[in-house]
Amino acid sequence: MYFRRTLLIFSVTMIAFCLTLYFQSVDTVKSVNMDPTMNVQYNSERSHSLTDLELKLRPQKLTSIIQTIVEKNRFSGEKTRVMEIGAGNGRVIMELKKLFPDVEFYGVNKEKTHEFYRRESFAVTALSYEIMTRTELSNSELPYVIFQDLDFGARLPYSDNKFDVIYSQNTLRHIKYKFELFNELTRVLKPGGISLHADFPAVNIYTKGLVLDLSAAIHEMRKRGFDVALLENGETLMFRKKSEFPLFPVSPHQPIPENTENLPQELRRPEMGYNLL
Repeated sequence: MYFRRTLLIFSVTMIAFCLTLYFQSVDTVKSVNMDPTMNVQYNSERSHSLTDLELKLRPQKLTSIIQTIVEKNRFSGEKTRVMEIGAGNGRVIMELKKLFPDVEFYGVNKEKTHEFYRRESFAVTALSYEIMTRTELSNSELPYVIFQDLDFGARLPYSDNKFDVIYSQNTLRHIKYKFELFNELTRVLKPGGISLHADFPAVNIYTKGLVLDLSAAIHEMRKRGFDVALLENGETLMFRKKSEFPLFPVSPHQPIPENTENLPQELRRPEMGYNLL
């Protein structure tokens, strides 16, 4: 009798625990504590605004690019989807969401942090930076988010030709296998889709035994038929996906390790050399 009672109590406790986990994971704005005074400390050096990003993208303007695509997709009845690689606390995404409420936004972060650990964290960010009010958030679909290390040729969990725009800032400098990521981003871009990456200072590219600077390397890629450009500040890369999907014409100096979970820091450092084919 005592054993049955103990087993019943244990079962009820486990069921209650599982239900608690389930309801905590429900992605609704109403389920999150959206008090902007809660103890969330954002790193001001890494909390870039949309204005900061657009300064890096000159003469392009992200909001203008998205607006043009929204109008084109509205005419054809398509959904507009935008993704940020290295979304951080989601400040830029939420500023864009405020401007384009009907656009589907997606964020990718390497890992969960105390400040940002699930979809509802976008709501806390929006309130903390006074981007949206509670009423606006309650009527808004939060962006989607995944947590995944996109280095070492990792594959995005999205289908081909899904996104209209992909962008990043202060992210590519931390990626070792940069062009493997570019090829994956191009896969999920729609034909004609645009990818913009700020804070991309350099990558070692070799041809005929010579090291090319980034500007010269991009010039060579353009000669090979790629729609790629270095923008005004010299550290922002922009490329557009053509109707076909060719791989970027480079090969890495180092093969991707079979097991990337326990790599020493020396093999994780972002310096990487490529041969231009």
